[in-house]
Amino acid sequence: MATTAKKATKTMQLGDLELELKLGGREVFKIERRLGKSMMSLFMDSRGGQKLPPVNEILIVLQGANQKHGVTDKRLVAAFEKYLDEGNTTMDLFNDLMDLFEESGFFGKKKKGSKTATESEVTLDADEETEDGLL
Repeated sequence: MATTAKKATKTMQLGDLELELKLGGREVFKIERRLGKSMMSLFMDSRGGQKLPPVNEILIVLQGANQKHGVTDKRLVAAFEKYLDEGNTTMDLFNDLMDLFEESGFFGKKKKGSKTATESEVTLDADEETEDGLL
């Protein structure tokens, strides 16, 4: 009997709700059908530039990715209101969404061993050192 790997879930606290989020093929299909557009279009405007998605669309993605039963639109909106009352912002919610997308491999897999520009060695030293090595 063949075994299948279960896609990892991300746990997120939204107000008084604990969500178990997973973005597999089935979840993406349901979310895109409810949104009426591609999930990638959440981040692009009509000219191909970047944009932040509206909160209602972020909540639709979170609800569609949620693996716990009984989380209705009404409960999700109430949890979002509590999330804001706790001092969180809509930007925090957007960052949680981006974390979910990254952990789910939605933007592709990261290459091992490759360094980004911020990870490469950067120095403020001049090419030539002074005689005593000090400024």
